[in-house]
Amino acid sequence: MTAAVIVLASVCIFLLITLFMQTHILNNIRSSLKRINTTGSRENLHSVVGTPAEKNVINEINTLLDAYKDERAMYKRKRHDLDQMMTNISHDLRTPLTSAIAYVDLMKRGNIGEEDRAQTLEVISEKLDRLYMLTDSFFEFSKIISNDAPPELESINLVAVLEDSIVGFFDNFSNSDRQIVFNHDGNSCVILSNKIMLLRVFDNIIGNAYKHGKGTLNIDLDNEGKTIVFRNEIADDENLTDASHVFDEFYTTDVSRTKGSTGLGLAIAKQFILILGGKISAEARDYMFTITIEL
Repeated sequence: MTAAVIVLASVCIFLLITLFMQTHILNNIRSSLKRINTTGSRENLHSVVGTPAEKNVINEINTLLDAYKDERAMYKRKRHDLDQMMTNISHDLRTPLTSAIAYVDLMKRGNIGEEDRAQTLEVISEKLDRLYMLTDSFFEFSKIISNDAPPELESINLVAVLEDSIVGFFDNFSNSDRQIVFNHDGNSCVILSNKIMLLRVFDNIIGNAYKHGKGTLNIDLDNEGKTIVFRNEIADDENLTDASHVFDEFYTTDVSRTKGSTGLGLAIAKQFILILGGKISAEARDYMFTITIEL
């Protein structure tokens, strides 16, 4: 009888110790999970005690934590990209809008002739068309960033898209006694891509060359439309120390990030080209700045 009591007491003590250890482990897991959830820490759960089964449970929880942390980091990156795009496009929208308003005010004053009025209406129409394209660009990008939706592809004439972008900056370059020289074989070049995204890429690159370069901007398109090269001189007051950083967001010590710009133009260009399955690179040598796009 005494032996049975001793055995039963030993079993009870063992079960109590086991229960205490399991409760301790569960409390530690709960505290760690609460801390990770509250602070956003990237730590995992650890346990130096416990049965193999308990350690297996902890390993599975860590696997879920890793997946959760990766998802949270991806969401933050997407949100960051979207916020930056909203800031950048808000800035871009003001440029054609301000110009269109100025021409409307000119017409309202009524001191222009009929021929000038027709030309002014044409300019206003062009500015509003560009405003519309920029707005479409915003929604296209937000859809891609938010939903991982692939861009809509269509057959487009790459020569025509480049010419559209060049025309948009023709007055800017002309007023500064500068030129844009577009070199191609004269034939159309049809590719499968996204017109809105490519136009935004070309606008950003040409706009960057206008703001931060000097002299003639040369644009070379190969016969197959697979490679586009933009080349211009670097302005004397630009400090381009490492061309590989020009595509970094908010990089401020190179040709794309000074003079009051938002520092996103070339970063957006790179992201769009990557989304379209292409490559983009930059090089600075002998006071010449070159951007190469491979589609």
